Amino acid sequence: MAFLSRIEAYDALTSLLDEVDARYRKAKEGYEFDFETEIAPFLETNKTLVYNMEEIDTDGRFDPVTRQKVVEEFLELLMSCHAGRFSRKLYKEKTKFINMWVQHAKREGLIS
Repeated sequence: MAFLSRIEAYDALTSLLDEVDARYRKAKEGYEFDFETEIAPFLETNKTLVYNMEEIDTDGRFDPVTRQKVVEEFLELLMSCHAGRFSRKLYKEKTKFINMWVQHAKREGLIS
């Protein structure tokens, strides 16, 4: 992935969360995603962006352990959003947690 500015990185993460949400809604409506043609390419395209969150400069609240947890949760969400059986409550908890840290990074100017 090419170097992204702080704003580009934030926009890419926000867009990815929107795409995850759209895919989750589609799965909940009964759509069956094909792993080879839809899920695998989606994961391949977006996992680097998510892993790059581990490189965000830290402050006391966004320490390395928290960054790793955000990345793990985000990667799980990238996969789980394709399963209609994935709990809506768990989905909302994960997206809220991830979005909170993306917003924090934007506010604090940490995405570089």
